[in-house]
Amino acid sequence: MPARREEPSLFGNAPMDRAMEIVAPAPVSPASARIAAALGPRVRLGTSSWSFPGWRGFVYAERAPASEIASRGLAAYAHQPLHATVGLDRAFYETPSVEALQALAAQVPVNFRFMVKAHQACTRPFLQPDGSTRGDVATARLHGAGNPRFLDATWATEAVIGPIVEGLGSSCGPILFQFAHLPVGKGETIASEGALLDRLDAFLAKLPKGPRYAVELRNDAMLRGASCRQFAQLLRTHAVIPGIGLIPSMPSASRQAIALREAGLDPALQPVLLVRWLLGHGLGYEEARGAYEPFDRLAAPDVAARHEIATLVAACQASGGEAFVIVNNKAEGSAPRSIPPLAESIQAALAKAHQTPEPMPS
Repeated sequence: MPARREEPSLFGNAPMDRAMEIVAPAPVSPASARIAAALGPRVRLGTSSWSFPGWRGFVYAERAPASEIASRGLAAYAHQPLHATVGLDRAFYETPSVEALQALAAQVPVNFRFMVKAHQACTRPFLQPDGSTRGDVATARLHGAGNPRFLDATWATEAVIGPIVEGLGSSCGPILFQFAHLPVGKGETIASEGALLDRLDAFLAKLPKGPRYAVELRNDAMLRGASCRQFAQLLRTHAVIPGIGLIPSMPSASRQAIALREAGLDPALQPVLLVRWLLGHGLGYEEARGAYEPFDRLAAPDVAARHEIATLVAACQASGGEAFVIVNNKAEGSAPRSIPPLAESIQAALAKAHQTPEPMPS
């Protein structure tokens, strides 16, 4: 059974209290508390992880021990009122044990939710020479060994979904199947976009009901023509949500949303909206890392991306949905520094959506 999570106790002995004795939170900003209250519980903002010493002073206390942040910092992270979710990205490389997930769930309040990346073995068709699915897909493709766990619903259910659901319990949010850009075409393992979507359709049909699943594709051809219509149809059929990922190789958030809407599925009108703001300004991951480490400042604001995300969240809220927005350090330089201005943009978009037009003069 999942471990029972507790709110901070009067006597300071709950797991989150003990964690914050080791990694204390930074003082809560009154402005952040006000805007979090105004946005309400159906807007969940968070970061791709929490293990960054560069966040000391505004997420963690100035003197928080850097060596303890990865293992003990989640409680302090979740103490910040604008942090209502977090991306459990480490699960992409290795699904944590049930016990490890229970320990994480015990460090957060009852209204907190994790966005969990499913193990990459589910979504990568090739193996590396060492037999793993890590590293670059193109390199693995040259090696030529197929991955037997690719879109294997039985393995995904037993080795990935089962531990996540059991370990996180009610704090489990969307489980994301993130695909890399995959080689598709004549002579390839995947002959066409349609063939890939057929396999994805069969995979989703066999997954256990109950968890909220999301799919993020990085082949932009999937957002055009018949492929996009097929993708939208399978998402509707299986009640799966599209993951909107902001990276330079994909269309903008608004263009992804428009393509899916025109294909028959509006991401903002689903029960859950998932947007991941990963990269900006045309930079790759390593280039952005070199430019922005230690991720302690808003180095490269991207007002256009912020506005597009806010517009989608406002539409989601108007339809009664729950919005998850996960921000990476490499989007603007510091994910937790990005969140307050993003929250302000969302608040402005909500206010605009609620405005009633002035009556025409008689």
